[in-house]
Amino acid sequence: MRSLQQWSLAALGSVAISVIQAQMLVPFVSNVDRSMVFDGKRFSEVDGRPPKRTFAVGDGVLYQEDHGGLIYYDGVEKRISVLERRAVEDLQVCGARAAWKMHDSLRVLRGNGPVLAATGVERFQVSDSLIVLQDSLAHELAVLWRGQRITLATVDQGSDRPQWTQGGNTVTFYDRSKRKVLIFHRGTLRTLTDSTDVGIAVNGTDIVGYWDAMREEFTGERNAAPVRLSGMKPISAQAGNGLLAFVDGTLKLKCWSGKEIVTLTDSMPAQYWVKDRVLLYLWQGQLMINTPDGSMAVEEYVPEKWEVQGDLLVYLDINRELRGIRNGQRIRFGKEAAIESFSVFGDAVLYRSPTGPVVIVQQGRSYTF
Repeated sequence: MRSLQQWSLAALGSVAISVIQAQMLVPFVSNVDRSMVFDGKRFSEVDGRPPKRTFAVGDGVLYQEDHGGLIYYDGVEKRISVLERRAVEDLQVCGARAAWKMHDSLRVLRGNGPVLAATGVERFQVSDSLIVLQDSLAHELAVLWRGQRITLATVDQGSDRPQWTQGGNTVTFYDRSKRKVLIFHRGTLRTLTDSTDVGIAVNGTDIVGYWDAMREEFTGERNAAPVRLSGMKPISAQAGNGLLAFVDGTLKLKCWSGKEIVTLTDSMPAQYWVKDRVLLYLWQGQLMINTPDGSMAVEEYVPEKWEVQGDLLVYLDINRELRGIRNGQRIRFGKEAAIESFSVFGDAVLYRSPTGPVVIVQQGRSYTF
């Protein structure tokens, strides 16, 4: 069981939010170790060597080489750009946004090239719509959003690191000097709660849940007035795209998406996950998924591997066949069994066939390389 300190603002990781893109490029490495992409119509070779890391970013693919340099393949113009020849630090990618450090300079991918976003950067965090950074020269916590740099708070030299968590369009941080929890949402900075000794909040895309110490209640906001979710401090909470799940003092798993609060279990779940628009939880030995029509078992057992993008869950069944669930509807990706692993890129599922070829399943059609 997590303690409150384990999911305070200081310890919470930011929620990575993904956006499904119907024709997102699918990167993979061929059987002869060449870097390839599939664009929904054709296969193209990008590099004669395999990359260290690969990310589908917007309309292209970002590759990090073994020595740490960066290469970008523009899927629209069908050309390659060298972004950084030297090794980069702390490369972060979320949705269509990519950022990295070169010493204390923060650079972002814009179009098909790198752009200097800030200097004096001590640390930063990327979510799909914004970047939060701590500037050690200006002594401030700032957000980069829609081409603007907005100061969130002043950070005194020698003080503790600022505490924040972020999601799509939202940043929540704890101002120790004023004992307040503040939120930045779509260009506006305001106070969430006053006079609190610890900042407890979790952010998703346009949704936030936080402990209001003044009213002694766990509160949720989703583009509207605050809603009381519980009169007890939550044991844990997670947020996705317009979706918030939490376990409160009753040990029950509950979820909220801006309307009524739905109770999913009558005791503590073994574990739960919120990613994008999907909530999964382990209950009585089964992996359950919450759908618009209520909860359903993914299978009568816990799948070995699963992955979520948007509202799509993809998993390997007991025969290691690829199956999925979207909004309560079951999907089958091909008819092959004994699949080792897979990856999801937008609405495309990539796997290597047991017979050798790379297979991509997209919109009900299979493509083999």
